[in-house]
Amino acid sequence: MKKSTPKRTLHFYLILCSMALLTVISCAFTNKEEEDSLMTYINGNIYEYKNNNYEYKNIEAELLAKFNEKKLNLITISAKEKEKEIPFRVKCLATNLIEEQSKINETINEITSKKLIIIPCINIQNNCIQLDDEDDNDIFRNKYLETVSNILKSQIQDLTLLSQTTKDIDFKILAIQTIAKLNTSLNEVKQIITVKT
Repeated sequence: MKKSTPKRTLHFYLILCSMALLTVISCAFTNKEEEDSLMTYINGNIYEYKNNNYEYKNIEAELLAKFNEKKLNLITISAKEKEKEIPFRVKCLATNLIEEQSKINETINEITSKKLIIIPCINIQNNCIQLDDEDDNDIFRNKYLETVSNILKSQIQDLTLLSQTTKDIDFKILAIQTIAKLNTSLNEVKQIITVKT
């Protein structure tokens, strides 16, 4: 048997210790990168780096909060519209919008509860006050159709932004499917406006 020299043994142990140290250090850096990437994109939630720390930014909750406020506004003015004496086609539009927005709300609530996301309340301008001042049914109808058109366009913008910014596939699908429904309703509103003018 060949005897190893103490110098060789010392070199071997130094190399072995160096390799172990490098392995531990590389694992620490790898885990740090993975933690940062997980922290940055869990369920599409974004953490922005501001003032030397990460601030949580839930794009989905913010955009859906804006969307929901517009939805409530649309449902409220559509319910008011149904009380007025206006053409049957406009009343049907109001009824369809209320049903559609309610179904969209159910879908949003189902997805957000599954993902444990709470949608904050954001106050926006309520268009009912402007519509309540109108006694003339034709002026009321025109203002209603214009307001509905603006709300639907704004909802479509919110959902388009959601589909572009979210990393979560469920929210992307929700946004795309809802945009298609809202575009159909918007086209119906445009048809009623062009027939009446």
